[in-house]
Formats: sequence, structure tokens, C-alpha cells
Amino acid sequence: MGQARRAKAQPARVIIPLAVAAALLVGGLFAAVKFWPDATTAGPQAESSTATVESQAPSIAESSPSQPPSTAAEPASEEQKALEACQAKVRAADEVIKQGTTGVEHWAGHIQAQKDGNAGKITPEQMKAQFKATRLKGPGDLQRYDDARSAYQDLDASCDEVAGGDSVVAAALADCSERSKAQKPLMAATNSAMKDWRAHLTFMQRNKLHKAGTPAQALETWLSQYDAAPKNIRAFENASEDFDAPNC
Repeated sequence: MGQARRAKAQPARVIIPLAVAAALLVGGLFAAVKFWPDATTAGPQAESSTATVESQAPSIAESSPSQPPSTAAEPASEEQKALEACQAKVRAADEVIKQGTTGVEHWAGHIQAQKDGNAGKITPEQMKAQFKATRLKGPGDLQRYDDARSAYQDLDASCDEVAGGDSVVAAALADCSERSKAQKPLMAATNSAMKDWRAHLTFMQRNKLHKAGTPAQALETWLSQYDAAPKNIRAFENASEDFDAPNC
């Protein structure tokens, strides 16, 4: 049967200076802005509706059941049950990717604010506002992502071929199996970038409570996170671009 291919996601790429020493020299003033008194709150606040960075999350094609519907008088076969369980697992993985994509884009926007500040493209006030706009979205990002991952992990199903199954069901399972395999590297890349976002939000919460050291130590921690962020953000971008699989 024909396979519908989804459009490749095209998240905005983020290219960030790697040397902490250079960031201190070039963007010291801008980096320090992050730790002004009213820019240190990272608690679970309501999401800002005035974010300066709000990318469109890559669209992960919704799974569309391709099996023939069973009639009310005819109980589902074992093959049909296997397909339905497989489809539920694939849809749950799509949701993990969707929620992770949103979080990674907010993290990338947070990093971009520092980059633009260092380059003189925005003022310290603008950078501060962009930090706040993306940071306030962080707790919601993590909650939705964690909920999606938990729902995915709770499903015990596979998309393995069912011996002796109907040809239509077998073809649908084959599509689902292909999508499931393609999801795994993207899910792994998403998880790595989301770990970085989680680590930064935890750090900012500690900084709010004055448990992240002196202002100079907090600045050093932030610049270290800023310097390390591109690796996992780029891996996520590449995995998103490479994702190409049929609907399930």
C-alpha cells in the first residue's frame, strides 16, 4: 500500500560561540544581565503570552489508522489487536517528539538571546526580556514532555509482523514498524537536548534561592551551559531533518 511521507522538520538552527573565555570577554556585560535580581526566577510560573521567541514546532504527522474497520458483529482478530496496540505506541512516540520539540526550541531561543547580546544585535534589556520569556515556558515544557514520555513508556506493544496475518493488516504493521524505528534516533536526540534545558532551569531555580554560589560563580556556570548547548541542539536539528517515515 502507498506510504504517505511527512515533511521534514526545519527547526531554526542555532550556531553558538564555543569558548567560555571568549564569551566572558565579548559578552561579559550581556551575560551578567542574566543574573540581575529580577531575572533569576525559574520557578513553576504561568507561561508567558508575550514571549519574544516562539518558534513553530515541527509537525510530526499524526498517525492515521490504515486498517479496515471491524464491524460490531465481528470481534477484532489477534492481528487487528496487535496493529491497534502498535498504532497507539507510535502515536505516543509522536507526542513525545512533539512536546520535546517545543521545549528544545525554547531552550534554543534562550541560548540565542545570549548570542545576540554578545554580537550587539540586541540591547541588555531586550536580552533580559528574551531570557525571561523563554525561561517562563520551561516548567510547562518539562511537565508536558515528562507526561508524554510516561504515557509512552506505559504502553507495552510492538510493531512486529504477525504470522499469518491479513495482507492489509500486515502492510499497515509494516508502515508502523518503519515509523517506530525512525522515531527512535529523533527521540534520543530530543531527550538529550531536553536534559540540558532541565539542567539550566534547575540551576536557575537554585540561583533564585542563592544556592548557586556567588554571582561570579553563577555566571561561570551559565557560560559553561551556554558553551555546551550547541552540541545537543544541533543533534536534535539534524535528527529532525533526517526523520522521514510513513504514517501509521
